[in-house]
Amino acid sequence: MVTRTNPRLIFLIAAAVLWSQEPTIRVDVQQVLVPVVVTDKKGHHVTGLHASDFRILEDGVEQKIASFSSDTAASAGDIGALSNEAAPGRSDPASAPAAPRHTFVICLDTLHASRADAPRVRAALESLFGKEKSAGAQYVLMAIGRQMRVLEPATTDPLAIEVKIRSAGFENAMVGPDAATLAAQLENLRIRMDSFCKRCGCGMRPRNCDSEIDTLKQYVDGEADHWAAPTKELHAQFRSVVEELALLPTGRTLILVSGGFYVDPKAELYAAVSAYLPDHPQFKLEDSANSDPDLRAALQVAADRNVIIDTIDSRSGAAAPVVGTESMDASRGATGNGGDMGLGDMGSSRARTARVQSVPGGQAPALPMEPSAAMEQIARLTGGVNFRSSGDLQKEFRSALADGRQYYLLAYTPANSPGPAGTPGKFRSITVETPGKNLTIRAKAGYWAPGVAQ
Repeated sequence: MVTRTNPRLIFLIAAAVLWSQEPTIRVDVQQVLVPVVVTDKKGHHVTGLHASDFRILEDGVEQKIASFSSDTAASAGDIGALSNEAAPGRSDPASAPAAPRHTFVICLDTLHASRADAPRVRAALESLFGKEKSAGAQYVLMAIGRQMRVLEPATTDPLAIEVKIRSAGFENAMVGPDAATLAAQLENLRIRMDSFCKRCGCGMRPRNCDSEIDTLKQYVDGEADHWAAPTKELHAQFRSVVEELALLPTGRTLILVSGGFYVDPKAELYAAVSAYLPDHPQFKLEDSANSDPDLRAALQVAADRNVIIDTIDSRSGAAAPVVGTESMDASRGATGNGGDMGLGDMGSSRARTARVQSVPGGQAPALPMEPSAAMEQIARLTGGVNFRSSGDLQKEFRSALADGRQYYLLAYTPANSPGPAGTPGKFRSITVETPGKNLTIRAKAGYWAPGVAQ
């Protein structure tokens, strides 16, 4: 049984500071808030734009921009101006410490972390926080995997994070034995398949070796079962972190550092066999096998509550994602057709043109099982970036922090009819454009239409 770990303690200090500050005037309307990052050809953030420079569509229908700002309010309800008058019982705002306006959670995936890559990640983080200036931000450093560990709770002091990173034992806390074990299992499986092919032949029609294929199937399923529980636990922890971060009244960025965030390791094992036996249905997964409720729920909360998730592939020379044949559609349950947006035509998030859109017709983007592709889609759905293959991890971390500080906020009241109150709505795609401007736009792919105001 998977035990959900509640990371609420991570944010208690942060919440106490934030909610003791000046009260926020809530806007009681059903508005959708869309954080938008705008960069030029060189990747520099573009400032000075106005609401008239943007065009926003929901499911292909143009929407009227109701509010516009370059501030970092956390939700549609936080767009209202902050009161200048201290509430009864509150301290004088002039004497109170300034509340952080953005929360950055650096989340290390230890289940898929390679010990060989740990020194690179540590060095990049150490250099990053050695130069970091808080500038209205707070930081959390944590690890998820076999267990959730808060390495450094919420702090506005970058030095506290740097000290933790420099501490003895930090590198060991970043990794576990699982990534090496899975890699060894995959290599052993490929060796076994090479031997199988010498005896039976492979390809479209191997010779009569049905009993060996049945034995192989039992072996692969047994290895896959070994990974089921830790993978599910990882997804449950990921969901808890996203849900707690979504409660904070700040801008929110989660930086997921992983050596390959597998949606389903069984798919990786099956793929290793299918490369040799492409016509054998025993080693093909149906969509229903690729559906983790915790991961889907995490992505829904992130999209609805504007938790931007940047993913950093810590593997040295990480390859570009491969389009998977199976997918997990975050907008549905275990049945139905997945969304039709693949990864092959997307490329790097940094290379996209000045247009962001998703799948029309109520389907959320499908989440492929191939690890790099899954990380790409996690970032894509939430308006983040999947960083890979740059060779400069510090630059990737710094870029993620910069995106969290420099973005526009577009708010609109959907012209489309919402679902009935109290029932879950369909996934609604969002497209943001800057007509006539050669700029790169990044925003969340959409949201799940609620029955009540967000």
